[in-house]
Amino acid sequence: MAVKFLDNLDLAGNQLLNVRLQNLATGPAGASTGDIIYNSTANKVQYWNGSSWISVPDGTGIGGNGTVGTVPVFNGVTEITDSQLQTSGSGATQTFLFNTAGTTTFKGDVYVAQGGIMDINGSRGTSGQLLSSTGSQISWINAPVSYTKWIIGRTGGNTADVNDGDLYQIGESSTLPGIFPLDPSKSSTTITQEIGLHTKNMGTPAAPSAYSTDVLLWGTNTSPWKVQQTHIDDIPVSAWGQATSSVDMGDNKIIKVLDPTAAQDAATKNYVDNAIVGGFNVKGGFNANTGVTAVAGTNLYTNTAVAVGDYYVVTVAGNFFGNAATPLTPGDSVLAQTAAASGSASESNFAVIQSDTDVATATQIGIGNVANSTATNNEGLSLSYSNGTATVGFNIKNNLPLASALADDDLIAICQLSQGPQGNFSLAAQSIASYVSSKNSFAANNASSGTSHTFTHNLGTGDVAVQLYDTSTKETVYATVVRTGQNTVVVTTASSISAGAIRALISKIG
Repeated sequence: MAVKFLDNLDLAGNQLLNVRLQNLATGPAGASTGDIIYNSTANKVQYWNGSSWISVPDGTGIGGNGTVGTVPVFNGVTEITDSQLQTSGSGATQTFLFNTAGTTTFKGDVYVAQGGIMDINGSRGTSGQLLSSTGSQISWINAPVSYTKWIIGRTGGNTADVNDGDLYQIGESSTLPGIFPLDPSKSSTTITQEIGLHTKNMGTPAAPSAYSTDVLLWGTNTSPWKVQQTHIDDIPVSAWGQATSSVDMGDNKIIKVLDPTAAQDAATKNYVDNAIVGGFNVKGGFNANTGVTAVAGTNLYTNTAVAVGDYYVVTVAGNFFGNAATPLTPGDSVLAQTAAASGSASESNFAVIQSDTDVATATQIGIGNVANSTATNNEGLSLSYSNGTATVGFNIKNNLPLASALADDDLIAICQLSQGPQGNFSLAAQSIASYVSSKNSFAANNASSGTSHTFTHNLGTGDVAVQLYDTSTKETVYATVVRTGQNTVVVTTASSISAGAIRALISKIG
């Protein structure tokens, strides 16, 4: 059985070695233009030109039906037909007349003859005349004798005649600083000389004396192109470029600044003052039994004004504001959440932060300790403990080895973290094979008829191996395969095939 190629075979300039054409006693029916065979009856190589089988010339000559005495012309590849030189005509068919006088006619208009060129009237003209088109023919005309006199100068200023051979130059001025000529350029017959404003000859820079009247010059880079002026104090700070180093204010203030809104905005005094109000403010220790604070003469329970953010640490145990339900011990602390005037503070103004947490139970948060189990039915669990936090996880290091070969109904532990519900689960071993296959391979028939067939494999990579087979004969076939993306492969066939005719097997590599 022959190997089938569904698309053209490009050898990229390489040789096809040890090849034999298909041997047939007669050209087959249903051939396509360009098909080639070896006709074993005629002993000739033949190709199909769309209507008949044509033998390739083999050194025995080329057939034809030309007329004796005419100039031959090749018709196609294998035959010669009549041709001739045109001796008259116009437009697309030009006239070329070669006569005994040696004159050649072009369009019946201009002649090249012995001794020179003649116009349509056969005249060689007179000395000094030129050939010129009138729009309908070519004739000799007299050379023009008038010319334009050129004068260089500025309107209303000095002028000078420009004579043949004069040299005209534009030089840099030493009395008009800033005026500078560029090198001239020439395009076809047009010479352009640009003159612009240049800082090369301007005077030594000096500090401006009056910002509202001193003038800066600047040039526009869009139409109209011109030099313009502006006062120094008319240039806003917002028009400056970004600073590349520290900006020295020279012991001056920046005033009339808005409060910041973004993280990198400069802060104003008003913004900083408002941010400090209500901030964390450590007030020192206090006796939880009596309310006396570290500041002499102050008592948190009776004569101390409270501000948001005031923070007190317990130094002597006692009931907070006499409430037995809120016992405080040294190390506990309280933080003011609402303000209160002197003598009016109560427990409700504070948040209580206790540090003497008891040992944890199943229902009570507290101090606890976690240890690894040595029971064999808990093998695989791993424990780590750091700064009061215990982490229990699954560790394969201590798992028991498998006693026998893996079976389809064996269960494999799976930890799912990214989707709900999260946790540890079991999965049948055979499900792993199905999952891996779906992630690494793909198989499908071509969905529609035609010559271009797209297979969307969704394997997420262009590193895939592709194999094609004929769905009717089950034999492997070949076509052009292009990996057009991370998830698609396009198979191209030279001739149209029906839907479902081929099946693509696509495997992810790596």
